[in-house]
Amino acid sequence: MGITGIPVEIVSRSAPPRAHDMMDARVNRCAGIAAVLVTLMCPPSLCRQSGDEALLARARANILENIRRLPNYTCTQTVHRTRFEASPPVRNTTCAQMVMIQPPQTKAWTDRYKLDVTVSQGGEIFSWPGNRHFRNQTLEEVIGADGMTGTGDFGPFLTSIFGGNSSRYEYIGREENLAAYNYQVPVSASQYQIKVGTKLATVAYGGKFWIDPETAELRHLTIEVQQPTPTSDTCFIDNEIDYRRSAINGSSFVMPESTIIVLLDDEGTRYENRVDYGSCREFHSESVFRTDVPTATGEAPSEKRLIVIPSGIAVKVALRSKIDSRTAFAGDAIEGELTTALQGSKGSLLAPKGAIVHGELVRFEERFVPSHYTLLGLNFDSLEVNGGQVPLELIPVPRSRADRALGGAIEKAQGIGMFLFPGDDLPDRDFISEWKTK
Repeated sequence: MGITGIPVEIVSRSAPPRAHDMMDARVNRCAGIAAVLVTLMCPPSLCRQSGDEALLARARANILENIRRLPNYTCTQTVHRTRFEASPPVRNTTCAQMVMIQPPQTKAWTDRYKLDVTVSQGGEIFSWPGNRHFRNQTLEEVIGADGMTGTGDFGPFLTSIFGGNSSRYEYIGREENLAAYNYQVPVSASQYQIKVGTKLATVAYGGKFWIDPETAELRHLTIEVQQPTPTSDTCFIDNEIDYRRSAINGSSFVMPESTIIVLLDDEGTRYENRVDYGSCREFHSESVFRTDVPTATGEAPSEKRLIVIPSGIAVKVALRSKIDSRTAFAGDAIEGELTTALQGSKGSLLAPKGAIVHGELVRFEERFVPSHYTLLGLNFDSLEVNGGQVPLELIPVPRSRADRALGGAIEKAQGIGMFLFPGDDLPDRDFISEWKTK
């Protein structure tokens, strides 16, 4: 509801006031006081706006201030991705025809992972949960190239929609006690990019958002790309984001709670991602690896105690962690142990048999076409020696031609061992993998 000023009429009189004149004066003085109070509560520029415009202005200011404070914080995102394929396949069909046909679809692939995400220089950066170091890598480089990936709902989308002057807004009305607005972001102001294979296209988008009229806080946002460019092979993308207020170390922020992304391509393949956010906290960067080995007495180690692991040494690691198909996620910490002692080039003992190796499960995929099998990606990155940890880089040694075909370019570059298991029959704790030091 808009607020309007109360007009005040000032009358000059030279004759003694009569009773009703005195009453008029008292009314006018009250009206004048009311006008002053209204002016103090509502600046002229805001009073000239309608109620929905004033609410939108407050909401935009809140959103941008919230984003400004986000780089000091990080959250863990839990992601479930699924790909459905048209059965039978659909070829040479336009997007308009595809939407009309609605071909039958079969679940072909799924994976799940957890990552820590934070905002840096207007974009999102990621790490595996618990790591203290965020690497400047794309999401594809962290989790692999399969499936659909999406970024932006932790900050960049909001900056694009609410931060500039190019977006267009339209008040719709109240929906479930929230103020609803349509919006449009033109391609000239868009930072929304679609990448399919090596094709990259920037697209315009729009959608709706809902604002709490009491607090002027964002509660829900949709992002719709109805007409992607023909070169993207994409028919449409729908993205829905829910927001909630979270308390972190005595401060309060509006954070994304969950996201659902749906993409349909021109061959009838549908990709669905669900992202849930939690464990938001203040981010502190610190070193986690040591290359020195403390002595048993706790004395400071000397340079002679530094461990150098030569490259090319064969290593076998027996898995100690149980991987449960119902609860495992890429991003889970894993442990293994050396099946034999690790020796240097001159026979020196670097690590005894049974030394603990630490790493992560970095791929967890189930494939259902043409048959049901599970792919696991393992990565080991540190070794326990005398109570300390030293960095360890391993390269997987494929056991067969099929093993060599499992890993893509990203997995090979990062030293990720990819292993296939029929159905959801995952490895026991004594599963042994073969590696070489790098």
